[in-house]
Amino acid sequence: MLTQAQRDLKPGALVEGPGKSLVQAHCSACHSLALVTQNRGDAEHWTGLIRWMQAEHKLWDLGSAEAPLVEYLATHYGAPANPPRRQPLQTQWREEPD
Repeated sequence: MLTQAQRDLKPGALVEGPGKSLVQAHCSACHSLALVTQNRGDAEHWTGLIRWMQAEHKLWDLGSAEAPLVEYLATHYGAPANPPRRQPLQTQWREEPD
């Protein structure tokens, strides 16, 4: 579930907090911040994305910036506590011929 602060933001805008400037500096160097804000995940998820970008897209070593950057992302763009489920499909059943 989104917080009120997240709902009030324009698409791609980041929530205020420690680490925001690191995300702006490192992430927006290669892609839109909307790509960041539309994702959700815990620290393991965000670290995995960083490793993937380093291996596949030549992301540089974040060094001492990585831990606070991941903490910011996991805190403000973490996995939802109760992920939404889609509504059941409206299915019309039919009899199979013998």
